[in-house]
Parts: sequence; C-alpha cells; structure tokens
Amino acid sequence: MINQTDGKASLASKAEGKRRNAQSHKAILDATIKLLGSSGYVDFSIEKVASQAKVGKQTIYRWWPSRADLVLEVWRDRLLPPLAPYDGNMPLRDYLASSLLAFGEQISRTDCRQAAICILAEAHRDPQLYQRMAEAVYAPRIKLIVDAFQQARVTQVFPADFEIDLAIDALYGAVWYKVLIRFETVDQTYIQSLVAQTLGRDDHRKAVKLGRLRV
Repeated sequence: MINQTDGKASLASKAEGKRRNAQSHKAILDATIKLLGSSGYVDFSIEKVASQAKVGKQTIYRWWPSRADLVLEVWRDRLLPPLAPYDGNMPLRDYLASSLLAFGEQISRTDCRQAAICILAEAHRDPQLYQRMAEAVYAPRIKLIVDAFQQARVTQVFPADFEIDLAIDALYGAVWYKVLIRFETVDQTYIQSLVAQTLGRDDHRKAVKLGRLRV
C-alpha cells in the first residue's frame, strides 16, 4: 500500500528543491550584476559571486563552466534591452532610432558595459565562447535588424547599391565606439543624427523618390 503522506512529502521536497535552485540561480545572477556594477570586470570572480550570493562555488560551476559564461547569460537575459521585431507600422528610421537609443543607454550603464568588456575580452582568447556569444546575442539581434531593412524596402526608397550590412555596422559600430572607446553616453539627438546620416535625410530621400536626384 502506498503511503500518500510520504508521497506528498516527497513531492513537497522536490518542489522545495526546485525553489531553492531557482532562488540560488536568481541570487547568482543578481550578485553578478551587482559586482559588475561596483567593481567591474577586472576584479570580478566566481569566488566573489559565491560569497555575495551565499552559495558554494561548486553550485556556480555546476551551471556555468566559466565566469565568462555566467556573465554572458546575465548580459543576454538581464542587461541588454529586448529588441522587438519590426512590424512595418512605423518608419524604419524611427524603429532603428528607438532600438539604438535603448541599446546605447543600456550599455552606457556600468554593469552592462563591464559585462560587454568581459565577454569581448574572453572571446578573443576562446573561439568557442565567441561562437556562443554570437549565437546568443549578436545573431538574433542582427537578424531582426536585417529583416527590418528588407521589409522596409517594400515601401521605402533605398539606392540600388545600398548595403544593409554596412549600414548596420555604421549604426551599431558608432554606438559601441562612442560608449566603449570614448567613454561617452548617447542621447536621442545623437541617435537621430546617426540614423539620418546613415539612411539619408528625409528631404534627400524624397528627392530621390521623385527622380530629382540620381544615387
């Protein structure tokens, strides 16, 4: 005969174990963000995360093989702003400006910027980490931007030789350079000027559409 009380106790124990795991996982991610924001990448270590999160180092290494993998998950899931697909209901330049501004403001934060520095530094030494970073962060975001450009081609005028990949490099590269190299922040005015410079001014584009200019 099955003891239902024992069965319920077993289920309760398993549920509690899952809760503890979820709580530990959140504590580790929270500690990672806090340490990146306070002491940066150079002084960041698994030991400090374990101490801050009040978990054992073995718990962290059971879920993440290295500190870079831990930071990558935090960067992807907790620090970088979400990017919505382009639905065509707004001009492409508005979609790009909104996305770039959110991205630029977020990587200007110390924790997000230090996470980026950590991942990029470690990826230079670890090609497999670079591949994981590309698959987890860059590829999905770039695909959404490429899709937006391709969708906008249906209703908007681009020169025949307009290179989408080069435009994306110009837009995101400028934000990375301003934040990580020049240690400056971005604002709406800068982003709008950047998008206008990359896509062309509205009056120029209207002239192209009317056939007044050859590009």
